[in-house]
Amino acid sequence: MIRAKRREVEVFSMSFMDCICCGFGAVLLIFILTTGRKVDFSQQNLEDLRSRVNQLAKQISVEESELKRMAVASPLTEAELASLLDRNSADKQKTKLVEDQSQLLLQQMSSLQDQLARLIEDKKQLPKEEEQPVPIPNEARHQYLTGVKLEGDYVLFLVRVSGSMLGESLDDAIARLGDPDFKKREAPKWQRAIKSIHWMVATLAPETHFQILLFNEETIPLLPSRSEEWISRNDRQGVQEALVRLNQIVPQGSANLERAFSTVRYMTHLPDSIVLLTDGLPTTSDSAPNPGNADDEARIRYFRYAQRQLPPRIPVSTILFPMTGDPAAPALYWEMAGATKGALVSPASNWPDT
Repeated sequence: MIRAKRREVEVFSMSFMDCICCGFGAVLLIFILTTGRKVDFSQQNLEDLRSRVNQLAKQISVEESELKRMAVASPLTEAELASLLDRNSADKQKTKLVEDQSQLLLQQMSSLQDQLARLIEDKKQLPKEEEQPVPIPNEARHQYLTGVKLEGDYVLFLVRVSGSMLGESLDDAIARLGDPDFKKREAPKWQRAIKSIHWMVATLAPETHFQILLFNEETIPLLPSRSEEWISRNDRQGVQEALVRLNQIVPQGSANLERAFSTVRYMTHLPDSIVLLTDGLPTTSDSAPNPGNADDEARIRYFRYAQRQLPPRIPVSTILFPMTGDPAAPALYWEMAGATKGALVSPASNWPDT
């Protein structure tokens, strides 16, 4: 039998070559694609780096400018710092001086407190003086009412409370008639009259008794509940009650001096002296009633009628708060003072405040 001839195997066949070529082409294609993208990527990074370099360069330039400015300002800052240190040193010295002075003052204060304590203790050992029922207003200026007769054990204050006591002139008084009562009480002229009474009551001798009568058309006691009673200067409650009540009075109406003197004439216990507080001549009278406004001649007649009712041998001192338009008043009251051995006083418009 004839053997078949073996066929030789070829290592590099067409199929193998095709595979090799395809693989090589694939590698080549990948290489080409990868290399192109790397170039693009490198260019983008380069642009970014250039931009950052430019920004850093600008920032460096700004920092260099700031350093130059600070270098120029540095000597000035050092001078200011030196000045602040000097001021701080001076302030410390002043503080030390103040502390030393404060310490000295504290020592002096402690010494004064010790002295004060000793004085208070000494004062406690002194005999107590009797407290005055009424404080004397501006006692050093008593000479303003020198000559007013406050003699005897019983002193009567006869106070005019007519509407004219509201003003310095008739027009002023009429203008105030429409004011509310609290405004009328605050009228400067009426307040001077109240202060005058306060002063005279305060300066009465301790053993003296007093009474206050108010007159306009009528004459009434200041304290109706004590109309028959003379108030002792040492009666603290009675004095305070009288002065408080006086501050509640509202001047109003006309003035009948004749009726006032007649009331005094028939008192159960006659006073030893009379102090009349008024601002002019009377404006009405029981002896000659006048339904209208009284002229000067009528008011002089009313005054004469009033004089006839005065009890004999009693000094009458007049404190006159003169009203403009009543020229006869000072002369007539001066005449009455001379006839009764009293006095006439016309305080200044700012008494007793100055």
